[in-house]
Amino acid sequence: MHLDGTAYYLKSAIVILLIFFPLFVSAGSIESSPVVNSNTVLSPKELSSAYHRVDAVEFEDGFYKFQLESDIGEFELKSLAVLKKRLNEIKILSQAIIQYENQNEEFSDELRSQLSLSSDSADDFITSPFKTARNLAGQLGNNLDATLDGEDPFVRDQLNKYSLREPNDPTVARHKRNAAFQLGLDMYSSNYKVQSFLNTVAKARASGKVSAGVGLSSSFTTAQNQNDIDRRISNVLRSKTLFELNEYNADLLLEMGINNKLIKAFIEHKALSPTNKTTIATYLSGLEKVSRLDSYIEVVLTADEEVVALIFERLSKMLFRYYMETEKFSAFYNFKGQAAVLTESRRIVFFEYADLLIWSEENERKYTQAAKHAMTSGYKGWEVVSLGSLSSLAAQQIEALAFKHQADFLKPSGAK
Repeated sequence: MHLDGTAYYLKSAIVILLIFFPLFVSAGSIESSPVVNSNTVLSPKELSSAYHRVDAVEFEDGFYKFQLESDIGEFELKSLAVLKKRLNEIKILSQAIIQYENQNEEFSDELRSQLSLSSDSADDFITSPFKTARNLAGQLGNNLDATLDGEDPFVRDQLNKYSLREPNDPTVARHKRNAAFQLGLDMYSSNYKVQSFLNTVAKARASGKVSAGVGLSSSFTTAQNQNDIDRRISNVLRSKTLFELNEYNADLLLEMGINNKLIKAFIEHKALSPTNKTTIATYLSGLEKVSRLDSYIEVVLTADEEVVALIFERLSKMLFRYYMETEKFSAFYNFKGQAAVLTESRRIVFFEYADLLIWSEENERKYTQAAKHAMTSGYKGWEVVSLGSLSSLAAQQIEALAFKHQADFLKPSGAK
């Protein structure tokens, strides 16, 4: 009895220390936003290529912000995920234009005319991308007013990101989906330059100017880098109209037991693109016997911009990967707006969305509260799984709160 009593009081003392100790050790250790060295954030290929250059990198509120100059214009981008998506789009569009120029002279002349390159030779586009970058920035938007029947909405209103991205003509729409699939582009990208390019190619194919395979290289396809679920999503996006996509996603959510009111809000949500919705719904459908997924959809519905929509798309992949490769969990848990899950071994796992977690006042408060909640609720352990990385101080303080942590959870092995 004496030993049991001693053990009880020692355990209580440890819990008290764990709850209050960080409040003392973190005093004076709060981090301010770091000065960013772009070489430590991006790989050499991400910093520059024949088609782009990252001019500046800053850090604000957990996310990196980038100034990007490219063959298809200049961009101000927030988050590593959005940057990498834009870099992929820039590379594909630039290479596709060159390939069209090499393989179909009639169409390349039309495309070159629409792009209004300031040279009679396509060589300038290949060898001097920054010579034409500023010119191209406006021309892709301003000179493609004949890409569809009537004015292209992505030209007329560049800020209207969430307009329908499916052409009214079903034949043109089918060609657009096929072109996007073959090139490895997002058919529903919010990048209006991608939309203008795909619309131009789709209309040319529909009118018989360019056949389905001309000008496209298998080097663009990313199928070899996709898992089975990503391949399924790509095929669904290629084969289904927007109406059919909505039905597909609604059926998946209904099968998971999501209530009809949330399903309707999810399908009609303007900040989530059809690609976001299809990815989220398809990955969630792999979480067998996980309860409280209504709470997850409620969190997803808070998305108000592309960065957040892409976060929830990637978070769905994180949940699936953790469930399949790390540990099964029984329920989703919305902890003060932060996604968490309750594992079968009675652990609680919190998911962090930032590019870089620093030990700011806000994060100190958030994770101190999370640790206290985990301790007082009797969980057997607690963990932070992050989309991005942790600063050295954040990692130390997270460990002081008895969290295990995994950083860069979706990064492929061997990637920077």
